[in-house]
Order: sequence, then structure tokens, then C-alpha cells
Amino acid sequence: MWRLIGITPEKGVIDEQKKVIYWLNNGIDLFHIRKPNLTEEQLKYYLDVFPLEIRNKLTIHDNHSLALEFGLGGVHHNYRNHYIKPIHKNLRKSYSCHSITEMLELRDKFDYVFLSPIYNSISKEGYRSKFSLSDLKESGLINEKVIALGGIKEDKFEELKEIGFGGAALLGSLWKKEF
Repeated sequence: MWRLIGITPEKGVIDEQKKVIYWLNNGIDLFHIRKPNLTEEQLKYYLDVFPLEIRNKLTIHDNHSLALEFGLGGVHHNYRNHYIKPIHKNLRKSYSCHSITEMLELRDKFDYVFLSPIYNSISKEGYRSKFSLSDLKESGLINEKVIALGGIKEDKFEELKEIGFGGAALLGSLWKKEF
């Protein structure tokens, strides 16, 4: 199953929540809310804008307890928010990986993992890919639980599917284009 996952920019943009809602209704399957600099109260205010019927498509990166409070669908773990025995049993769980070793260790513990950067990043200047796409394809290690992140544009989807990725996560390509 191929899926598209959107990620919010770290710093807010004008009408951000409206854009997230639009994309969730127009081709993006899930959206990650990545706001490490917001306080819990600010994040509550941010989340309150989303209609109840789409909140299950949202995954939160910080203040995981808000996932249950706001009826969100998932929690994301990374180096800032390490995975601890789940208190959120019925939520999607994801993790950010930056090496094949890390991905192999963690992909079966989560519903999906991001592997990045697959291409040179659009949103993080100087954040360059560490992966050979031909090596990834030949390795057979990429499967439907691995989501490509980093420099992803629509014209790369077919190549990513051929490698075996289960989807693509979009950040820079969503927020740098005209809306």
C-alpha cells in the first residue's frame, strides 16, 4: 500500500492548518504535526483548529499525551522523543531513522519508519542524501513499512515504488510550492 504523508514545517506559516486540511482532503493520507518549539499550551491551541473528523489522520511529534486528549491518530518518536513502552496502544506509531542499521532495528517495532534523507533535502539546506538508490533497490531491505523522506517530489514517486518504499513523506515540496 503506497501512502503519502505530509509533515508541517517547524515554524508556522500563514493559514497552515487550512493547508493541512486541504491536503488531507486532496491526496495526502496522513499528516505529521512537527512543532518542537511550541509549548504544550501553544500546541493545544494549534490542534484545536482541526475538525474532529480528520484528527485521526494526524500524528504528533511532541507532547504525546495530547494525542489522546485531541483524538489524534498517531505519535511519532525520534531522538528527542524516544520510544517507551506504549501508553498509546491504539495509536499509530512511527520513528525517524537515518541509517539502514537503525531502520532494520526499528521498522518491525513501529507501524512505519521514515528513512532519510533519500534525496538532498529541500527544507534543510546542506542536508544531503547518504544513500545510493541502486544499493537500496538491490539490497531488498526496503519494504512497505519504510517511508522515504528527504527531497521528495512527485516526479520521484515511481522510482521510490520500484525500490520498495511503502510511501513518501513530503515537507519541503509541499510548503515551498505555491498554494
